[in-house]
Amino acid sequence: MATFSFIVIVLLASDMTQGAPSSNSGNNQDQEITEIKKMMTSQADMLQEYGRRINLLEKENHDLVKQTEKLQTANAVMETRLGQLEQMNFDICHDEDAFVTTAQLTEEDKGQLHSSRFQDQAVPQADDKLSRIRKVANEDNHTAVGFYARLSPHTLQLGEHQTLEFDHVVTNVGNGYDSRHGHFTAPVAGLFSFTSTVLLSSSNNHLMQLNIVKNGVDIGHLFSYSALDKGTRTVVLQLSVGDMVWVRNRDNNSPEIFGLGYTTFSGFLITPLGQS
Repeated sequence: MATFSFIVIVLLASDMTQGAPSSNSGNNQDQEITEIKKMMTSQADMLQEYGRRINLLEKENHDLVKQTEKLQTANAVMETRLGQLEQMNFDICHDEDAFVTTAQLTEEDKGQLHSSRFQDQAVPQADDKLSRIRKVANEDNHTAVGFYARLSPHTLQLGEHQTLEFDHVVTNVGNGYDSRHGHFTAPVAGLFSFTSTVLLSSSNNHLMQLNIVKNGVDIGHLFSYSALDKGTRTVVLQLSVGDMVWVRNRDNNSPEIFGLGYTTFSGFLITPLGQS
C-alpha cells in the first residue's frame, strides 16, 4: 500500500512539473503578440508618414513643372525679341558700311557728291530703314494682350490652395492664358489689370476665401460667406516677361462654388513697359 501511495505522489508531482512550463509558454505567446501589435502600429505610422512625404514631393514636382513652363514661355519671348534686335543691328551695320564706302568715293571724286545717281540710291535706303524702325517701334508700343475665361462645371468643391482652372476661354489675345492650369503668363512687360468674380454655391458653414496670386504671392482677396453670394476683386500689377498670375483657394475651408459662366477670370495689358 505504501508503494502504491508513493507511485501516486510521483505521478502527481510529474503532472505539476509538466503543467508549469505550459503556463510560461502562454505568457510568452501573449508577450510576442503584444510586440507584434506594437510593430504593426509602428509600421502603420511609418506608412502614413511616407504617404505624407510622397504628397509633399508630388506637390513640389507640380510646382517645378509650372516653373519650367514659365521659364519656357519667357525663353521663347526673349528669343523672338533677340531675333528682332539682331535684324535691326544687321540693318544698321549694313547701312553704315554703305555710307562709309560712299564717303571714300566722295574723297576720290568730289564731283559725285551731289550726283543724282547717289541721291537716288541713298534716299530710298534711308526711307526703307526708317520704315522698318517705325514698324518695330509701333509693334512694341501697341502690343495687344487680353483674356477672358469662365468656369464650366455646375459646382466645384475646392481643396486647400487649389487653383481655379477657368476652362472655357472666350478671349485670349496674345496667348497669355493657359486653361489647362488656370495661369496667365505675361508675354510682354507692362502694366496689367486683372479681375476675378466667383459665386459661392453653398456655404455649408464654409467661408469662401480666395486669392489673386502673382508668382505664388497673394495679391488680392475674394470673400463670401453666404450661398449665392459672390466675391470679386480687381488688381493692377506691373509684370515682367514670364510673371504668372492666377486665382486659388486660400485655406482648407472647402467652399463649393458655382460655375456655368458665373465664375470668371479676365485680364488685359494697360500699357507696355520696358523690361527691367
